[in-house]
Formats: sequence, structure tokens, C-alpha cells
Amino acid sequence: MTALPNFITFTGADEATDVAGMVELAALYPIEWGILFSPSRQGNEPRYPSYSFIQRLTWCIPSLRLSAHLCGGHSDDLLANSETLVDPLLWRFERVQVNTSLRGIDTSRLAAWAEEIADKLEPILQCRGAFPTEEDVQWIFDASGGRGIAPAAWPEPGESVDALRGYAGGLNPDNVATAVATIGAKDDNYWLDMETGVRDENDRFSLAKCRAVCEAVYGLRTKEPEHG
Repeated sequence: MTALPNFITFTGADEATDVAGMVELAALYPIEWGILFSPSRQGNEPRYPSYSFIQRLTWCIPSLRLSAHLCGGHSDDLLANSETLVDPLLWRFERVQVNTSLRGIDTSRLAAWAEEIADKLEPILQCRGAFPTEEDVQWIFDASGGRGIAPAAWPEPGESVDALRGYAGGLNPDNVATAVATIGAKDDNYWLDMETGVRDENDRFSLAKCRAVCEAVYGLRTKEPEHG
């Protein structure tokens, strides 16, 4: 039997994204919204929302499940100094992904940093091959390192039976069902993450594509009519 992902992370919402649409879709499907952080791009480029938008999501809409994705200088600062300029914003997130190509990261140190911010803040690191055995952090496989390129093959889950694992790379509405059939045949405790695959022709975050992904994975779901 094929196991479906525990949830799907859609990364890259910004000011142009309809927040009400995010709330509506998340009420139907198990969704985590990935918010990108970069000191040089924040509020200046698509995918990297302003801090005011982020505060709106975290303070005004507590029903949304959120993960922070630290890029560029933020991830560099964290790995060098065990702190970032956005630490005060992160305690309202459930997970934080540190995007870096560095190897040999001290995962216990990263886990301690996350716990200091919030008891339930789960740190995530990327891997480009087999899932590492360290369990201080969660691991997401992305052979392309965030470039949105599908891998030649998805890795085996590894020996950590209870660990939650992530899979990313080139996923989109057209191929996600096939990916789930492959991944879900050997892993029953995982999530999917996609960014490039849910953007439109204008490089804008597309809730329509997010919905199409959810329907391909979980089936069509609609809101039950309210009875007065």
C-alpha cells in the first residue's frame, strides 16, 4: 500500500499571495507554508516576503502551519555564530530549514539553537544523497540543492524508522503523483517540499498549482456547506 505524505510544504509565498486563499486551502489539506528568509532579498524579490507580511502570517493567522527557510547570510550567520538577525521572528514557526551546501555541520549545536528559540522548533538540513543517521535534526533530500531539478532516483528511507524525512526536487502538479507512488512504497513517514514547481509563468507563487498538487496526492476535497 502506498503511504501518502504526512503533509506537503509549499515554499515561496509573498505579498502577492492571497492569504485568505492560503487559509482556505490549508483547511482542506495537510499543508505547511514555507517562508523564505534572505538578508539581501527580503521584501525586494518574489519569494522573499517583507517582514510585515511575515508578521501578519505569524501573529494574525495562528491556524497556518509555517516553516522558515533560512538562505544566504542568515544560514551563514547561524552556522558561524549560532544566531541570526531573524531569531526573534522564528519562535512562532514550527520548523526551520537551514539552506546550505556545507558538510559536517554540528547537528547537536543546531538543535540546541532551535530549542533555545522555542521548545518545539524543529531544525531541518538538506542532504543530496542517502539520509544521514544524525537524529538531532530532520533531513530533507534535495539532490539539486534547491534548484527545482528532479533527481534520477529517490533515496531509500534509511535505518531511522521513526524519523520524519523530506523529499524535494522538481516536484510539480504533473509529476507529484508518480513521485508519491515511488516514495510512498518504501517510506511511510515523510513530507514533500516544492517551490519552483508551484510558481506560474510570471514567477509568482500559485495557489492554483498548490491546489492541483494536493488534489493529485490526496484527492479532491471541498468545504462542507454550513448549515444554519
